[in-house]
Amino acid sequence: MLREAFVTSKTNDGNTFNDIAQSNGEDFWKILQGPIYSRLYNIDNTELNISKIDYGYIYNENKILGVARLRQVRVKPNSCKLHKEFAKRNFTQKCYAEYTIDKEDQDSFGNNSLNIFTSDAWNYTSVNQTKTSVYTGVVSEYGGGGYVQLFTRNANTTMEILRELERNSWINRGTRAIFFDVIVYNPNINLFCHIRLLAEYPSSGGAITSTSIRAVKLIRYISSIDYLTFVCEIIFTLIVILQIIECVIEIFDKKYLFLFNLWNLINLITIILSFICILYEILNHFSTTKHLSELLKIENNYPNFDELFNLKINSDFYLGLTLAITWVKIFKYLNINKTMLLLNKTISSCLNEIFAFTSIFLIIFLAYTQLGWILFGRYLTEWRSFRTSIFALFRMILGDFNLYAMRNVGQIIGPLFLFSYIYFVYFVLLNMFLAIINETYSRIESDTTLKTYKITKFSMNFYQLILRKKSIDYETNLKTRGYTDDDIKKIINKYDKNKDGNLDEEEQKIMKHDLETGQLKLNQNYEQQSTRLLLDDDDDDELIKLDMSSIVASNFCENNLIELRLDQDMEYDNDIANEIKN
Repeated sequence: MLREAFVTSKTNDGNTFNDIAQSNGEDFWKILQGPIYSRLYNIDNTELNISKIDYGYIYNENKILGVARLRQVRVKPNSCKLHKEFAKRNFTQKCYAEYTIDKEDQDSFGNNSLNIFTSDAWNYTSVNQTKTSVYTGVVSEYGGGGYVQLFTRNANTTMEILRELERNSWINRGTRAIFFDVIVYNPNINLFCHIRLLAEYPSSGGAITSTSIRAVKLIRYISSIDYLTFVCEIIFTLIVILQIIECVIEIFDKKYLFLFNLWNLINLITIILSFICILYEILNHFSTTKHLSELLKIENNYPNFDELFNLKINSDFYLGLTLAITWVKIFKYLNINKTMLLLNKTISSCLNEIFAFTSIFLIIFLAYTQLGWILFGRYLTEWRSFRTSIFALFRMILGDFNLYAMRNVGQIIGPLFLFSYIYFVYFVLLNMFLAIINETYSRIESDTTLKTYKITKFSMNFYQLILRKKSIDYETNLKTRGYTDDDIKKIINKYDKNKDGNLDEEEQKIMKHDLETGQLKLNQNYEQQSTRLLLDDDDDDELIKLDMSSIVASNFCENNLIELRLDQDMEYDNDIANEIKN
């Protein structure tokens, strides 16, 4: 609604703020004295005999805080040098360079004797007085100072101010940008909104417009949902503190080896970002408590909410970044699923190939970026700089391009540039990337060590998340007691009632009972061998040893038999070697 009120509202001749194009400011004053002025002072509602108490409201719901403000940024006259050929021909017109901080004009201009309502608008106001942060527009980055003119709460006085500025040429060749700022508050949704309309006047002539509308929630805790959010924030803070303590202990334990684990690095980054979010929230709370009441008392000046808005926006940025990295951590816990483990192994296994592919892609991409900038930069807006050329090529990957405009630049070079770029990106590089993923996936899937993770249905096996006791590794203990792999598989298949491939506590108790009573008989060769029994939970490391002498004797015989065979083989090899020599 606010965008419709200030940006898309039309003048009598059908133009909007985005249609401003003249460098002399004529169309800018028409927009400012037309729809913007009408929205600020509810001129349409006044014609319907609405009470004057509605002055200062936009659409009867958005309260204007203080008054609106105009701020102009200028460059010094003769800030650029004329070529000597023009100097010879007595080219008397002054040269105004493009805007930079060192070329910014801070001197007074205009004829003060002609200014009745706008005497302050012709004098420079420093950034310390405006308390405005640096702003990046379409053309350049602008400082916080400038030539400031405030609106008033009286509609007639404000109109006189605008007409005087236009009449005395407040906008001239030295103007590089004009900011229109207004702060509104909607109590229905508890949001503060900063509306900024920017008209830039580049050194090449003309005008470029842009709009910034930022809405933030500065008054945090009002409703029950807000207090629930406050409780969640306290819980989040406690969790972060525990994570910090755990991370510090682990770093002291593993030292530099801690950094060689990818998930440890991701966890460390998450903790740092979470701590930054907490600091921003605390700083935002105290800054709002300190400055908000003072800003709301301002009536005849522009209340500068830049500091509070920037704190809240930065806080939301770090919060969003933290949440994004936290979602990535889910991949670590999805490894309990066999299908997801296969996909993760595929991605991690082809990282080197992807890095190599990225290098090739960047070489080709940057080459086409520079070529497009040189070929079309002086003709097409989307190729006007190296940075915008990068975005233009990315848009071409998504199919967003203007072939006719490129063909108008060159009947041959335009289509040739487009088709060659599509050929290398789509038909070569894209298929190369897919081939890398496909080949790696096929290799991982056929890996015999990962065959056990191949399943046909997506299912979560949370049993692997349960912390097991050290004595749960019954397979290794059974092997040390003389059981073969086939015998262990038979035991597991016999007592694994739920068919999950492992023996839980109940199944181990049944196996223990059968072993104690002698009911577990696989074959006659191992009836008298010892086996590991799971005892009570109080002593998991104790083992019941049965007939240990038979196992020792069996192992001794097997070892002697192997040594005897090795000696016989060595004697046989020596005899063959002697016969060959003879």
